[in-house]
Amino acid sequence: MEGGSRFRMLWTTADGNMYYHSFDELGLKDCNDRDLVLSGFKRNPEDFLIDVGFFCVGDSLFMVGGMTKNLEPTNGLWSALPPPDGSFSESWTLCPATMNVKRSVPILVPLHDGKIFICGGTNEREGWAEIYNPKKGDFEGTNFPYMEYPLPIIVEDDRIFTYGSICLKQGWGEIQNSDSGKFDCPDPVSCFQWTDQVVMLYYHHLLYTKRKFHKPCQPSLLSYNIAEQQWEIFADNLPPPLYDSETRNLVYVGGDILFIIDYASTWFVYDLSSRKEAGEVFVKGKPTRKRVPVKAAFYAGNKDIKSTSWVIYIFMPTLNKYCDLGYAKVEVVQGWGGDYFATFQMMGVLRVGPFYAIYIFAENDKKGEESILSSSSVSKKKVQQEVDSVESFLQSLGLDKYSITFQAEEVDMAALVHMSDEDLKATGIPMGPRKKILLELESKRDD
Repeated sequence: MEGGSRFRMLWTTADGNMYYHSFDELGLKDCNDRDLVLSGFKRNPEDFLIDVGFFCVGDSLFMVGGMTKNLEPTNGLWSALPPPDGSFSESWTLCPATMNVKRSVPILVPLHDGKIFICGGTNEREGWAEIYNPKKGDFEGTNFPYMEYPLPIIVEDDRIFTYGSICLKQGWGEIQNSDSGKFDCPDPVSCFQWTDQVVMLYYHHLLYTKRKFHKPCQPSLLSYNIAEQQWEIFADNLPPPLYDSETRNLVYVGGDILFIIDYASTWFVYDLSSRKEAGEVFVKGKPTRKRVPVKAAFYAGNKDIKSTSWVIYIFMPTLNKYCDLGYAKVEVVQGWGGDYFATFQMMGVLRVGPFYAIYIFAENDKKGEESILSSSSVSKKKVQQEVDSVESFLQSLGLDKYSITFQAEEVDMAALVHMSDEDLKATGIPMGPRKKILLELESKRDD
């Protein structure tokens, strides 16, 4: 694959240390138990934070918020450079800029313009979200609309439903605290950027029933338009999570397609255009264990281009869910009838050892080829390289399902332009697609 995805991991252990490792997708092999060359950060137990958030800008790592040993949330922002392989740095450096609100388990979303959208982890209604500008090293003073929650209204189906100033003619549900008699703000558990202006926040539940234990109604998506500073309850009909978790993997792959991944063997498809579930993904070659929860999932392609096939990397716990980390490369294809099929192409294990909590993020898990590790816009040269990639070339011909074939053979555009009909035939490409590819390559040479 040209370029390829690059992953970074940070994990904490019972000894108070934080470990770090980075690797690219070419380093992930089938059935390969990979021992890692570990590096990390020595941490003072007195300053040990839990429930933090992480993001990267350039070569710098950033840690946001979290809880102290006294279970007090913080509003701090810390930075550090990745330590060399096999070595340990002393600590993180506290940055001058701080969040306006203290947060525990914040949700972080790298935006298309290189800024970081931070939300959740707080009941503060005036500070439900903030935007960090890495270029300026400060938090922007965006005037986010105040979250106003009036008293709940009990509707016919016994839902606790509130109407407020967030969305006219729409509502926002809250969790009733029986001890205080008040309502707490629901916390988002996942977030992604849909368009240049719209961020989507996922909630396990926005509406609660009046019945015993306040059982949740359907999971919901809220959209926030950054430019217009407006909220909308986008949908409340997402498939319920298959197990109780504080997170959920929502993988946006471009166009209107959103994959929702709970277990390695069970995926849902949600159509953002029609605002309804589009079915399940039929998974082949899945792990032998049933109900393997997915810790993290990343799309390894270009979200700017509408496609019918996608390569997604997932990371899963092993039999001992707090020791080592499994991984898999999965190809998803949409068939002629509209059904979705996923095939596990490779699986392996990263030997990280025992851990308390683990955080994983990928360079290109955002729009196009813009990297969450980049503090500046993509150069024109890089954009041109993306236009001329094998993947986009095949997509322009409606042959994107053959992308995985060229990836397996490590064929880039420089190699493709020199391939003959016999070369293409040797890779297993049928006659019709071979002719389309050769004719298009010939026309490009003429241009």
